[in-house]
Amino acid sequence: MRTINLFKILLLLGVFGLFTACSEGEDDNITNLPEDPEVEAGTIAGIASASEDFATLVSALSAADLVTTFDSPGDYTVFAPTNDAFANLLNAENGISSFDDLSAEALDVLLKHHVVAGRVFSTDLSDGQMVETLAGTMLEVKITNGVVTVGGSQVAAVDVEASNGVIHVLSDVMVTTKALTIAQVAISNPDFSTLVAALSQAELVSTFTDANGEFTVFAPTNSAFEAAGITDLSAVAKDDLTRILQHHVYGGVALSTSLSDGQMIPTLANTKLPVSLTDGVTIGGGTVTAADIETVNGVIHVVDAVLLPQTIVDVAGRAGAFTALLGALSATELTDLFNFDGDKEYTVFAPNDDAFAAIEAVLPTLTTEEIARILAHHVVEGKVMASDVTEGAMLTSLAGTKLTASLMGGVTINGVDVVATDVEASNGVIHVIDEVLLPNTIIDVAKSAGFTQLLGALDATELTAMFNMDGDTEYTVFAPTNDAFAAIADVVETLSVEEIARILAHHVVPTKALAGDLSNGQMVKSLAGTYLTFDLSNGAKVNGVSITATDVMASNGVIHVVDEVLLPNTIVDVAKSAGSFTTLLGALDATDLTEMFNMDGDTQYTVFAPTDDAFAAIAETVEGLTTEQLKGILAHHVVPTKALSTDLQDGQMVETLAGTMLTVTIMDGKVYIDGVMVAAADVGASNGVIHVVSEVLIPASN
Repeated sequence: MRTINLFKILLLLGVFGLFTACSEGEDDNITNLPEDPEVEAGTIAGIASASEDFATLVSALSAADLVTTFDSPGDYTVFAPTNDAFANLLNAENGISSFDDLSAEALDVLLKHHVVAGRVFSTDLSDGQMVETLAGTMLEVKITNGVVTVGGSQVAAVDVEASNGVIHVLSDVMVTTKALTIAQVAISNPDFSTLVAALSQAELVSTFTDANGEFTVFAPTNSAFEAAGITDLSAVAKDDLTRILQHHVYGGVALSTSLSDGQMIPTLANTKLPVSLTDGVTIGGGTVTAADIETVNGVIHVVDAVLLPQTIVDVAGRAGAFTALLGALSATELTDLFNFDGDKEYTVFAPNDDAFAAIEAVLPTLTTEEIARILAHHVVEGKVMASDVTEGAMLTSLAGTKLTASLMGGVTINGVDVVATDVEASNGVIHVIDEVLLPNTIIDVAKSAGFTQLLGALDATELTAMFNMDGDTEYTVFAPTNDAFAAIADVVETLSVEEIARILAHHVVPTKALAGDLSNGQMVKSLAGTYLTFDLSNGAKVNGVSITATDVMASNGVIHVVDEVLLPNTIVDVAKSAGSFTTLLGALDATDLTEMFNMDGDTQYTVFAPTDDAFAAIAETVEGLTTEQLKGILAHHVVPTKALSTDLQDGQMVETLAGTMLTVTIMDGKVYIDGVMVAAADVGASNGVIHVVSEVLIPASN
């Protein structure tokens, strides 16, 4: 049976003897037990109640609701501790100062541990005999030179017969670990004195004193602490000590029979302990020297080593060369990400302290978010060993940036030397580098170059993330300087977030175009759907704006610096800036036509644009129109080609987007469209031309 094996293990360790109290004392008041009950004379309960020597035992039986059992017919053998035996128990170093320190379940087990079913007289006992108790525990009988001990306690008097059994008097209380908490077992055993002191310093004793808890503790002995070099607990920070201790505890009951090779046991520290059964039983690298010490609130397995957590943070901490890195992780609240064993593993390219010292002047200028991003730039999800890396391999970091590996002339990451590889941890691997890796996206480059206005606008329009990570798309950004933004500060204040976002998108081409890739007259489409045209005839210009610096490289593209903000110049943009076409623009929005005239494509348009006054003159008519009717009227003002005033001829008929016809009349040098005079002609736009009309043109069918 498993209990027999457990009992033998305890004897080998000398543990059981430590659970029996051997000092003298006569103060029974410290038991905190109830008054003696009424019992029948001649029963086990009656005989015990009649003797002052068993007052504590009787009170304990009463507290455990066991008096009736031993006051009723039956056959029991009770190994009865005297008052002095109980006093010795309560005075011993075992975590039990009164019976209040035992739960109801523990007291029940403790008392039943002294009772065997049936009548067993002294003449029935033999040396080496094992008897099972009502608690399901086993007691070993030893007879040496006529002295009888049961469960390690000397029998002081034998064969006190009762009507329902027999009593043998004991000089000590026999204590089974099943009646104690984990804390009480540890306190009872001098070989766990360092463990108990550590639990006390970490304020964890109460956790393992709670009888309602369920724990599995892999308990290091004193010699295990010595072997680990932990001899002065005061030199260990409380948080570090707490983490080490919690790393030894599973929040449930795991007997040795439930363990399997390769199993990972989760701990209270959010770490995992690997189980190996290939050469004995090892847990987290420590050998189990005694197993299955069952207690009221769990089980203890004795290990011969202090089990140290092996997460990336733990390994870096013990290495001693990553103080700055660990400090940065703590300051950015990233420590927890790498300080537990979960489903994910990580590869960390860890800069040593010298690497951080080299940028100590830069660090104070960075925000917490910026430091966090730099740290994330050093981490790849997944465990990547040195042997997994190939020349030119691109690894994606947690920051969304790319890390490029090179194996030419040693291993480098983004050009930085890897000075140590494959430092394994329970949740990944560390490769040591001698420089801090700084991300180099368009945003990073712009920050270092001081483009504060551009960056602020990107933040305000939620476009930062697009240019702050390395993906499949690279970008060319024509970046206006702070002075360029200052020159249009009054204009920017009047713009909506969407309008600012469009202006910014007008500066970006969704491909990487170096200066050498550009040609005179070349037109490239921006993210806004507008065209950027290059003039290289006298310096480099884009849409007429000078490019003052080229080929500022970034990991996700390139920056060319411009000295003015590039304003998109579509028909819609021109109409907005004119300020006298609010009604026209609103009508385009209402009929979903804005987009057609707000980007540059293969088609150019001629728009005969009615002013706000023109629309006001027919306001009542417009209010009565359906969306489709309004759309038809607007389309009647648009010709799907670019026609300057000089292209128009008297009597000319031009077809509109609505399929209707407009008649051109030129009289006295003035241009009329369907009899309405063009008040201003040839207002240029990137996707066509506007001619301003003073009346709304109504199709004949309307």
